[in-house]
Amino acid sequence: MEKYYAYLDECGGYGFNDSVLEQERMFIVAAAIIKESDIEVVNSALSSISQEDFGGQEIKSNRIKGNHSRRIRVLNKVIKLPFNIVCLVVDKREILSSHGVRRSKKYFYEFLNQLIYNELRGAYPFLRIVTDEVGNPEFAEEFAKYVRSHRKPVTLFDNEEFDVVNSKYVNAVQLADLIAGTLSYVYEDSKRNAVPEDIDYLKMLEKKLLRTKFFPKSYDELLFEHPEGDNNYNQQIANISYRKAEQFIVNHSRSTDDYERRQVFTLKYLLFRFKYNSLRRYISTKELMSALVRADYGHISEQAFRSKVIGSLRDKGVIISSSPKGYKLPSSEKEIFDYYQHVSGVVLPMIHRLNLCNESLRLGSNNALNYLSNNEFKGLQIIVDAMKQNDHKLEI
Repeated sequence: MEKYYAYLDECGGYGFNDSVLEQERMFIVAAAIIKESDIEVVNSALSSISQEDFGGQEIKSNRIKGNHSRRIRVLNKVIKLPFNIVCLVVDKREILSSHGVRRSKKYFYEFLNQLIYNELRGAYPFLRIVTDEVGNPEFAEEFAKYVRSHRKPVTLFDNEEFDVVNSKYVNAVQLADLIAGTLSYVYEDSKRNAVPEDIDYLKMLEKKLLRTKFFPKSYDELLFEHPEGDNNYNQQIANISYRKAEQFIVNHSRSTDDYERRQVFTLKYLLFRFKYNSLRRYISTKELMSALVRADYGHISEQAFRSKVIGSLRDKGVIISSSPKGYKLPSSEKEIFDYYQHVSGVVLPMIHRLNLCNESLRLGSNNALNYLSNNEFKGLQIIVDAMKQNDHKLEI
């Protein structure tokens, strides 16, 4: 089987404050995938393009910038070459502030390295990964560390190599730089708005794009990411849960009420995990409350969190499953059952104890004290009667 080369470069960087995000919302990694047998052809052609369009200097997107006629001319030459593209597009503004990805450059780059590395390793058993040490040395350094500590063969026959190089001397890395920079004119608002209406860079590149991975994922992607018959996923349940959560966030995002603001934040936290985390695990009360504190919503008691945040969300129709492990937006029948069983385990014993209390008072007072017969407790009496009829053994 033929070896493939993946030449990587990126556009963008770490940074999450408002002034940075206004100009640089996206972080894009492009991998130019080239068969070993095509390397010589690609390098030769790129050398010619360097001479013709860059005065013999490196082929770099930043050397073209907003000169769109020049970019189109270069791309028309490049897209004729035998290569394909795998890219990662990260919307930094959509990464929840309390999520660990934003904690530092190291965590940010490490997480992105995992995403792009998994995309490449899953597709190519014979692969040589080459990344640029110059443009963003911190990203390259972290990527090198990640690959060397996580490289594991998918099969016994896999073979993988890894290099960090100076793009000045490796034409194909320059190709990745050009592609990543061009994609920034597709996905970066501050750049896209300046592109003439008759230019469609994505359409130009679409035949070269093997895979575009977005982070965070859009929910519409997730609806179709589970195989048919997956017992751990129910699309109808997931869809209803998602729509209810999104509707609440839209309706209350500008609320000035302290608890409604906590509800919106908590729901965004749950929704972020729901949309991206492949395991979609339960999130503990402690983790959610700690996230609220880190986001400057202040300390509240656990009882207040359960009743005025989670309870109030449920009162407003948001579907939140719970178990001893914590809370989550459900995406399977099992998670719905977890919630029902949790409620059943709390409510039925309480009703049983209430009935025991009421029956003891009735017997001790010769039926003079029967508080369940009061109008204000009519609902409880109906529940007790219904449970007796369904053989829940509420009698003394």
